[in-house]
Amino acid sequence: MNDHLRAQNSLLRAQNRAMMQAMASRSNNRAIMSPENVNDLQLENALLRSERDTLVCFIARVILCRSIFAPTASTSTWLFQAAVMIELAVREVLSLARHEIPMQTNNMWTNSNKLNLSGYYSNFFPWYARNAPGFVHEASRASSDLVHVEASTLVTTLMDIERWPEIFPSIVAGAATELHHRRFQTINMDFMPLISPSTETRNVKLLRCSKLIENNMWVIADISVYFTSYEQHLRPKFMRFPSGYLVERIANGRSRVTVIDHWVYKEEEGIHFFDPNSGFGAHRWLAALHRHYSSDCFNLSLSMGHHIQMFDPVCHTNLLNLARRMVYLFWTGVFGMTRQGWRWVRTVQNPINRFRMCTQESRDMNGVPCILVSATGMGRMLVRMETIFDLINNETLEKKEIWEYLEPYGEVKELVRLIRGRSPGNIVSLFSIKERTGSKESVFIQETYYDSSSAMIIHSCLEASSLAAVFISGDISNAHLLPCGITITRGNEAQGHLLCANYQVITNQPAAASSVEMVTSLQKLIDNTLRNVRMRHSLSLPS
Repeated sequence: MNDHLRAQNSLLRAQNRAMMQAMASRSNNRAIMSPENVNDLQLENALLRSERDTLVCFIARVILCRSIFAPTASTSTWLFQAAVMIELAVREVLSLARHEIPMQTNNMWTNSNKLNLSGYYSNFFPWYARNAPGFVHEASRASSDLVHVEASTLVTTLMDIERWPEIFPSIVAGAATELHHRRFQTINMDFMPLISPSTETRNVKLLRCSKLIENNMWVIADISVYFTSYEQHLRPKFMRFPSGYLVERIANGRSRVTVIDHWVYKEEEGIHFFDPNSGFGAHRWLAALHRHYSSDCFNLSLSMGHHIQMFDPVCHTNLLNLARRMVYLFWTGVFGMTRQGWRWVRTVQNPINRFRMCTQESRDMNGVPCILVSATGMGRMLVRMETIFDLINNETLEKKEIWEYLEPYGEVKELVRLIRGRSPGNIVSLFSIKERTGSKESVFIQETYYDSSSAMIIHSCLEASSLAAVFISGDISNAHLLPCGITITRGNEAQGHLLCANYQVITNQPAAASSVEMVTSLQKLIDNTLRNVRMRHSLSLPS
């Protein structure tokens, strides 16, 4: 096949030289091709090269798989195509991770590299991208050698799809395995591109595999299931081009990890409000890995009653698991994920904030059927994102100055602080709180994180006895959490940054879940929370 293609290429070159000489002799000038024609020929050449590689890879896979699948099986063609796609994806991720094609300079906001599309298309020109006008790329690469986990353990964890919402709670909304083949997986995933309900989640079906490429080095690759060039009106809005991880084992139980993140989506689906250099990218995946595998504990109190000794490492592990569960419930409520049974019921637009509300059938702490209501309000602030985060998370600030629902409680005392990851602001904390009018003791769990693209402060109150049960048994499924919080997403200098406040409440009356009274009450609560943040900023300004 290669000899045949070379012969055709030589024939075309000879014909091209003959035509150029004929044109030059007639005009007494040298024939010069325009830059546009040169680019067209380069792209066409890249396409032919990609098609040749695809055919060669396909034939090799067919020969390899003949002993595995019966050629008459109805699924054999699909399996062969899937094998070809994932093999090409592995090669592409490996090449991108090893810097085998030029990349643009380091991004000052995200500490990640943006993909050089010219170099990408001249080296790969993916056959699955044919006939895709009106689509834009969103690609980046980020590396770190300080992920505190053994490499083979990390690879095994990343191939366990059920762990992804736990490891990447602000990126992956849900994941399910549809096919588990010996060489690859077919999975269905919902990605959250930004921590904001104003953005649509990206539902994609992916092929994923892991491969040991040499001693102490693995590559994990995934790609959208995309076997044909769709017509414009049938093409999915979001496609995941070859993305994944290059994981290398280094000393002291650590791993060097390189992340490749590559999306292609319809131009009209782009989010123009946000800073394009910081909203998306490989750095978010890497930051999430650091948070998941790093935690340093600072005990501020030796015990909290109920015979719970807070310096016990088991308690710290259970606290982290409870915080992960809280964050996951928060995100599903903010996005109103239908996969988790949420149903949107109301959207209100006012001059200051945008308000959205959704409901979900649930059960209260006594097992009685109820309706869970999640309400989210959005506003903007023309202040640096770092300033907003510090205003809300200020250690000297009374939390009730931001969160009015804490007004009935007295002193808020921090008991434990778990620092996660290398970036400041990534903390899980446990507070004790007591009602002013009674002796009932409750606890206040809070998780904060901060990276170059976004930040969040999420918390939930629960009874101290419930927390004690979780710490003793390790079972977080029975913990009754109603998370609320604020997220901050980096915008642009002209329009400011986006603040989202979310509250979740329960009601035992289905009719009341979407009533005017409920909407008015929650909207007022959210508006007051966002207003309190703005007021804190105005009070902090020098007079």
